[in-house]
Amino acid sequence: MKLQARLFLFAFILISSIRSIFAGSIHVIPIPMQVTEGKGVFNINSSTIILIDETNGTKEISDLFAEKIRLSSRLNLETRSYNAAFPKNNSIIFTTLGADVSLGKEGYTIDISETNINVSAVSANGFFYGLQTLFQLLPPDIEKQSVVVKTFTLPTVTIKDKPRFAYRGMHLDVGRHLFPVEFIKKYIDLMAMYKMNTFHWHLTDDQGWRIEIKKYPELTRIGSIRKGTQIGKTSESDSIPYSGFYTQDQAREIVAYAASKYITVIPEIEMPGHSIAALTAYPRLSCTGGPFEVRTKWGVADDILCAGNDSVFTFVQDVLSEILDIFPSAYIHIGGDEAPKVRWEVCPKCQARIKSEGLKNEAELQSYFIKRIEKFLVSKNRRLIGWDEILEGGLSPDATVMAWRGIQAAIDAAAEGHDAIMTPVDYCYFDYYQGDQATKHEAVGGPLTLKTVYSYNPVPPVLTDEQAVHIIGVQGNVWTEYIKTPDYAEYMAFPRAIALAEVAWSQQYRRNWDDFRARLDKQYPRLDNLGVKYSQGSFNVDISTQRDKNLNLAVLSGESSGMEIRYTIDGSDPSINSTLYSKPFNLSRSAPVKAALFSKDKIAGDVCQSDINVNKASGKPVTIIKPYSFKYPGTGNQTMTDGLMGTSSYKSGWQGYEGTDIEFTVDLLQPTKISSMKLNFVKSPSDWVLYPTEVVFSISLDGKTWKNLESTKFEASSPSLKEIKPAGNTFRETVVRYIKVSAISPRSLPEWHEYKGEPCWIFCDELVVE
Repeated sequence: MKLQARLFLFAFILISSIRSIFAGSIHVIPIPMQVTEGKGVFNINSSTIILIDETNGTKEISDLFAEKIRLSSRLNLETRSYNAAFPKNNSIIFTTLGADVSLGKEGYTIDISETNINVSAVSANGFFYGLQTLFQLLPPDIEKQSVVVKTFTLPTVTIKDKPRFAYRGMHLDVGRHLFPVEFIKKYIDLMAMYKMNTFHWHLTDDQGWRIEIKKYPELTRIGSIRKGTQIGKTSESDSIPYSGFYTQDQAREIVAYAASKYITVIPEIEMPGHSIAALTAYPRLSCTGGPFEVRTKWGVADDILCAGNDSVFTFVQDVLSEILDIFPSAYIHIGGDEAPKVRWEVCPKCQARIKSEGLKNEAELQSYFIKRIEKFLVSKNRRLIGWDEILEGGLSPDATVMAWRGIQAAIDAAAEGHDAIMTPVDYCYFDYYQGDQATKHEAVGGPLTLKTVYSYNPVPPVLTDEQAVHIIGVQGNVWTEYIKTPDYAEYMAFPRAIALAEVAWSQQYRRNWDDFRARLDKQYPRLDNLGVKYSQGSFNVDISTQRDKNLNLAVLSGESSGMEIRYTIDGSDPSINSTLYSKPFNLSRSAPVKAALFSKDKIAGDVCQSDINVNKASGKPVTIIKPYSFKYPGTGNQTMTDGLMGTSSYKSGWQGYEGTDIEFTVDLLQPTKISSMKLNFVKSPSDWVLYPTEVVFSISLDGKTWKNLESTKFEASSPSLKEIKPAGNTFRETVVRYIKVSAISPRSLPEWHEYKGEPCWIFCDELVVE
């Protein structure tokens, strides 16, 4: 007994001083291309050694690994040169020997057995990304410093991996609000952790010029300071001066730091629009001569750089010359978005330029501007990248388009042979609300949920294989009009950036929402250890419907697994005493469905709500006669009768038609007494969305002989703010079985619109029959 007691005491002391931590199953994000799990484990302990062949960055990578282990476990692992004849037991090997060249520059292989870990790649980039996977196979404690000695245990596994896209980016706007250098480094660290490789740094805008240019000191002395900042979404300013910029030394420090994480920094200098800060410093660069003030409000200004003034091009080239000296990136971003032409239309110099260059209009003048800057960049062995407006008026073949307004720009770019980076507002704008706007911090639009981000496939299905190769990547954008602090920036970016990282890296066939959700739950302790203020919006409940026996059943699913969902249908917020969700359920009447996730009897996230409509058409089969756009399909063919009402987001509830009419029928399945029907339409000219000119409802008993009801006519193309109106009919009770809806599209944007002649959209939802 005394011997057993001594053995127990020894074991207790050993466990207390040397803690062994098991990493569990494979919860890596982004999910690797190929994973083969074993049954054993490998132990990292004080006897473990690191072996390297000292080629292609293995020394730097092994040093990163050893330092992380040292800080998190107090283990000082010895590093030795790798020799194939050297005993490999209890070793971690970084080698190019036997590396799979088919995995490319950024690919890697990890083979963990019970005796060693072998990481192979053909380049330092591949080793770095293999290292990120290796860290995620270790427990979350790897991300925090330890004061006691630990050993780490990893599962045996073989992983082969490479990225789907070459460009995997995150953006940060510092024009509206400035962020400290240390935060930007943390932002870069998190990007690297999830295998992103490009940091798009938005350095200038109407509200501030944020990078030192030595030849033009007024850009920061004057252009970096605004007199105040817009208060929320009001027209008022707080009248508190706001200022700041990065020195060239600070910018170089960030570039070097990013390079150590295998991340390229692409600077953005806005032109010709979003240039009020520059015009305030140098008003001679405008069409009017000023004076100007750095904008205190958000939005788009009419005053832009004068395309008819040769001194503007001298200025831009001088600025870019200094930028090129700081940033070695192949790409230089010149903005090119939201550049109103009203000043150019009446500017004598701009009109003279249009005439002398044989241009047709102001759109071609912008193309001239962009091409002239591109020629300069090409002469310096750099490539131009810009927002999708740079397509307007024609574009040089080597320019790359960043598609933000939707996927059509990328389709057009790829069809013309241009590379495109996908960053559409509906999936990639992380300044959007993450859930119910009433329960969130202030944001621009949305909602854009974690699940929606994860659902994104960057390659438009209409592209041929030859065109699809021009989709080179994807990027998440963090615009900071309402994002004032580092904590709030983290809150808006994460975990949505993690979802996008998997979109960017992992092969489409490997991605699965439920699997990702389970793996993401294992990431939160890591983020906690790193002090990341991520959003609890990832604990949303998705409220949808599914058609079952011609009824709509309400379906609830959480964005985080392993928690209970509780819900109400009486308008009250759910509590621990509310109904526990177990399976899809039927609603006998229209109701607001409110739901929330619960963990250990406490609400884990926000209360989410969807108003589900129940009427005589609910769940009934829909036949599409004139097809909707694949860009805004809603929930598919059943969108008009799925019970989900359209929300503030075109991606939620609505079905979109681009430049085409609407026509569909609904089968009520049996002769049914009805006396009214209506269908909602949305109008928002700034979004290219108009009302139809005319909507006609038709009724029939046999589906062959139709009776047209009185049509609803809209003032489709007049200027207005965003609004929703129904089309419909109320009539004496009539027995019908079939309903047909036809809506005539205006086809194109009207003459008064900035983009007149372009195809317009019409959106509709939900057919309500009483």
